Amino acid sequence: MYIVAFLKEVFGLDISQGSMVNWVNAAKASAEAAIAAIEQFIRRSSVVGFDESGLYCNKRLDWTWIAQTTYFTLLFRASGRAAKELDSRFGDSLERMVAVTDRHSAYFALNFLDHQVCLAHLLMELQYLNELDKRQDWSARVEQLLQQAIHSRNEHPQEVIDKSPWLKRLDPLLTENVSHMNQALAKLQKGLTKCRDYIFNFLENPAIPPDNNASERGIRKVKIKMKNSGTFRSDQGADAFLEILSIVETAKKHDKPIYDAIRALF
Repeated sequence: MYIVAFLKEVFGLDISQGSMVNWVNAAKASAEAAIAAIEQFIRRSSVVGFDESGLYCNKRLDWTWIAQTTYFTLLFRASGRAAKELDSRFGDSLERMVAVTDRHSAYFALNFLDHQVCLAHLLMELQYLNELDKRQDWSARVEQLLQQAIHSRNEHPQEVIDKSPWLKRLDPLLTENVSHMNQALAKLQKGLTKCRDYIFNFLENPAIPPDNNASERGIRKVKIKMKNSGTFRSDQGADAFLEILSIVETAKKHDKPIYDAIRALF
């Protein structure tokens, strides 16, 4: 409806909604081979970022998942945000991947080769705790440690940096008594203890980013769509949107014109 109104208002083109639906369906059909190729490239990738976000479709809550690498982006719809959704999509390929994710429990129920938790998320939580309880400096000290590790990687982008010294600095912070502080600090400390082994993996492998920002950027347009229209009216339309967006985001990563990538589907 919005596209039809836009084309009428800006270009004076009187196109029916039925024609738009037919064009989108045709583009989806044309995209099948490209989507299959993108998925295969991601299956063979050693480092993959994942994220998920709610997506309303046909008056029910589905989920958009993203799997992305430096060169490829795949978005797809699933009925939930449990581990089985990724397992059914990627299967044994997960065993060869280092997953860059937030701390959502589903990711740690899967048999990935290894993990890297998103330090950007951790830093935001720590900054919140700095403001929440200004009588303590535990969160500030953890924040400083993570920032120093990121700085070390930025200073030596191609080097393999031993993470052991960083873990030795982290461990006392994980065992420090914070029970007398705000309970949110104890909760984060417990969470950090669970993912301890996945905090500094980016130092030992330059191909691993310290955050999952690329996945969040890739899925942002879905969130904007949900904010603007609230829902998809059909499964076909939702899937078409995600598949076309996958191709657009992949084209951008290869410095290809987005317009050309979309035109190639029609």
